[in-house]
Amino acid sequence: MQKVARRYWLVLWLLAVGLLIYPINNEPLRIAIIGCITGGWAGCLWSFWNRKPVFYGLLALLVLISGFLACPGRNPEPEKLREANLAALKSYTGTPYLWGGEGKRGIDCSGLIRAGLIKANFEQGCYSLNPALVRFAISLWWHDCSAKALGEEYRGQTKHITAGSSINDLDGSHLQPGDMAVTKSGVHVLAFLGGEEWIEADPHFGKVIMVTVPAPKNPWFEEPVNIMRWTELETK
Repeated sequence: MQKVARRYWLVLWLLAVGLLIYPINNEPLRIAIIGCITGGWAGCLWSFWNRKPVFYGLLALLVLISGFLACPGRNPEPEKLREANLAALKSYTGTPYLWGGEGKRGIDCSGLIRAGLIKANFEQGCYSLNPALVRFAISLWWHDCSAKALGEEYRGQTKHITAGSSINDLDGSHLQPGDMAVTKSGVHVLAFLGGEEWIEADPHFGKVIMVTVPAPKNPWFEEPVNIMRWTELETK
């Protein structure tokens, strides 16, 4: 019986890993990932029931993780989080464009913006032992959104800063690194890196690219835009 259980939990863990590295992120896949991890962990406990040191070690780890996530957290430090967000966004440079993608194997425009902040929150939360940041990363991963939604102050997590006839004509004094430019059409979003640099998952180029303004040959930089900011990155 235990041999059969071990086979099942191993399959579930392998499936969970496969789904996590699969580039496309949507609700059915997220539910499947949670189900596989839950089933895999339960299978581990069942398989090692008779090996008490391993069983209690796994149980203690589960309690430790659950306890950490349940603890009250601290308010984020916007500057540190902004730096982590910019580093995360840049790490996706060259990643192939894939509609619905949100990982290193493929990513789209809104997926890039979300993935950067998810990664920044998770890493900063783990490094600083701040469960609030880890919880926010999980929440942001769970609740998907489009470029259009980001431009409409989605779930109160983004706020409107200003608008412009195009990115090329924007007054950079109003911008902070990490701000987003959502086209008025709602079909594309780009992130400001600071200075004159922007980053985007561009379907025309087929990958994530960094662009220096002015960029007259890039049509996204000629469209009217709304400038949005993650409320989490807002300097108080």
